[in-house]
Amino acid sequence: MKKIFIILIIFLILIAGFLSYYFHFPKEKTKAPQKKETLPPPPPAVVLPKVIYNLSGEIKKIEPNAIIFEASIPVLGENNQITQKKEIRKAIITPSTTFNKISFVEVEEKRKKVVESPITFKDLKIGDLIEVISNQDISHAEEFEATQIRVFPR
Repeated sequence: MKKIFIILIIFLILIAGFLSYYFHFPKEKTKAPQKKETLPPPPPAVVLPKVIYNLSGEIKKIEPNAIIFEASIPVLGENNQITQKKEIRKAIITPSTTFNKISFVEVEEKRKKVVESPITFKDLKIGDLIEVISNQDISHAEEFEATQIRVFPR
């Protein structure tokens, strides 16, 4: 009976020690991390190019040594967004102007390859969608020399 009494006292001492330790050093209260409201970063400032060497548009008129086309000009619109304005431009054809037609050739299933084929000035038609390339700044030029003209498929 003495053994049981001693074991019981040791057990009570251990429980008392545990309880005093537990309440003497309380656990740190863990707070749920507060979510900071993160806003998406502002979009980068849009900057238009200072120099433009190519314009695309639709052929409106073909003259003996020039093409008149309605060019899509990039401009900065409201809300700092790039939009397009339409302007009539005249591309002067010189003997060194080259002409190419862009087409897409199927290489594999669901894969196409871009192919440029040479054409002549006589192959151009009113209504063709073209890209006119120059070796000078044509951003504000109403009339300019074309070094290359590409015709896009419709």
